[in-house]
Amino acid sequence: MDIKVFKTFIAVAENRHFGKAAEQLYITQAAVSARIKQLEEYYAAPMFIRDKNNLTLTPAGNALLPFAHLVIDQIEKSKAIVGAASQQKELFNIAATPNVWDAFLSSHMSELNSLLESAVVGTEISVREAIQRKLDDKSLSIAFLTDPIKDSDFSNTLIGYFDISLVGTEPEFSDDVTNYIFVDWGITFAKEHATQHKVQPMHRTSTATIAFDLMLAQGGFAYLPSHLVKDYVASGRFYNVASSMQLKRPVYLTQKKSASQTTLIESVIAHLTAKQ
Repeated sequence: MDIKVFKTFIAVAENRHFGKAAEQLYITQAAVSARIKQLEEYYAAPMFIRDKNNLTLTPAGNALLPFAHLVIDQIEKSKAIVGAASQQKELFNIAATPNVWDAFLSSHMSELNSLLESAVVGTEISVREAIQRKLDDKSLSIAFLTDPIKDSDFSNTLIGYFDISLVGTEPEFSDDVTNYIFVDWGITFAKEHATQHKVQPMHRTSTATIAFDLMLAQGGFAYLPSHLVKDYVASGRFYNVASSMQLKRPVYLTQKKSASQTTLIESVIAHLTAKQ
């Protein structure tokens, strides 16, 4: 069984939605459906109950879920360990949520690779819950999040900020617009957004680049990384819209307190905080 099938099963189980799982995995919804069908045929059991607007795991799906996590974790650990051993280097795995990657981490990865040249650096984009689980079992070294993990087993260091802007393909925005795209910038953002806006999104995504592409294709409004849209604002294709939201968002480096790679982690913290 291809490991991608298990990853897709977990994504659907976590999101309870085929479309959202497809967004998370950067594949089509048809590919998600095909992989779930392959899994169900292999185990000769349905994995999901597909009621209207509600997707839940069957008893078979619930039974398989922990084993799917175990299969993926063990395969990825074995690949990482074998790869690192072949190069005689320490493995240093980094994760971020999609929007932290788009708005902050991607622009720093080249310098981090140079900083961590003594290690084999691995990167992944994942949802917050999966990141916390992997930090906990130490298959991740560090993670970058917009909201700290409030658990006594973890430490969170504020290492920087990034700017977002409310932009639109039209200059006027109100809560009555029908083409607003909600981009998930984290827990704190979502709470603030709920108090500042009553607009009903036409689309929700955890990935800023998806919202950006939708706006280019069909117009609309969204909170997007300022660096991503500045040229489009300058050319008049997008408009900056006034917002009462906090547009400077924090980035936390999160680690397990018992993490063993303290020297490498401290060097990353020192480097990034010095850049701000």
